[in-house]
Amino acid sequence: MRPSRTPAPLSWIRKRAVRKTASRHRADEQISLIIWTKEDVLAVLDDDSVTEEQAAEILAQIEGVDGHHEYGIDEDTLRVMLDNIREQDKQAREVCVSAAALAQVLRVAGDFMRLEDAQGGEGSALRLWPHENAAMKK
Repeated sequence: MRPSRTPAPLSWIRKRAVRKTASRHRADEQISLIIWTKEDVLAVLDDDSVTEEQAAEILAQIEGVDGHHEYGIDEDTLRVMLDNIREQDKQAREVCVSAAALAQVLRVAGDFMRLEDAQGGEGSALRLWPHENAAMKK
């Protein structure tokens, strides 16, 4: 087992960011450096009951946001990112149902998809519900 790394102190990170930024720009050039911390995300999204894990995930996703260097990251962007994280969590969660209940749900879904194909034409259910159709075939 590897020893866990202690995160660098925030002051060291800020100093490094300032040095890196200063090396890329002239001394008389106006620039702005905005640093988001987990605490900043928690404070801005306080009304949304964001967890520390979600705030850390938002920070990790900021780099992948198109145009974040040109336009920045604002509260609305943070809220959209939080909504996306919560939706991903919902999609990934597992539930337990009895085998009998699951069999009944699959039977009803299959009947409904066959009915859609009969009324909407061959392949109609596949076009409307491709993911569900694939899951039914597993």
